[in-house]
Amino acid sequence: MPKIEIQSFFYDLIHCKDKILSTFDKWDEVYDEDERGPLVAGIQECKEADLINLLLNIQRLASGYEQIHELMNAAEQEQVDALIEETEKEDDGDDDDEWAD
Repeated sequence: MPKIEIQSFFYDLIHCKDKILSTFDKWDEVYDEDERGPLVAGIQECKEADLINLLLNIQRLASGYEQIHELMNAAEQEQVDALIEETEKEDDGDDDDEWAD
């Protein structure tokens, strides 16, 4: 598995995730018996500022996921490039032995 360095925005993502989950947990407690369901009731009854904050946290989390995905792709490409380079060096070394005879 490719390795990536820990980035400062990882901690922001954890904070966003915690804020989102705490909001959902609060809605589960408050609107557990609501016929609309906790999520729908929570969204409909939420103050506009709180809903905007929730949506911003969800957007930040999604954006952070994309950044992590890009970092993982770059790390995988580095591994592939290193393996190709290593294979080419081995092949070059083998070619020299064939012509030595």
